[in-house]
Amino acid sequence: MSVNTNLRKAALAIDALRRSQDASANLKPLAMPMSDDELRQRAELIEKVIRTRDKLKLLRDRSEDLRAALNRFKVRRDRQRA
Repeated sequence: MSVNTNLRKAALAIDALRRSQDASANLKPLAMPMSDDELRQRAELIEKVIRTRDKLKLLRDRSEDLRAALNRFKVRRDRQRA
């Protein structure tokens, strides 16, 4: 996965979270009665937020793994130069 691809995916995920935040502001409070359609929309929004957070976590974990690999490479390279 290239850096540009990771950046695009991260930007899309963050944008999706922002949109869901806007959409969740328009939802009725749980204490109010809701139609089946409103309940379905709420469930879909929650599912999208959970999936998006999972994707962001995967990207963050991948980024940390790559950073650690780069640090190991630099240490090994410096040892070889010495």
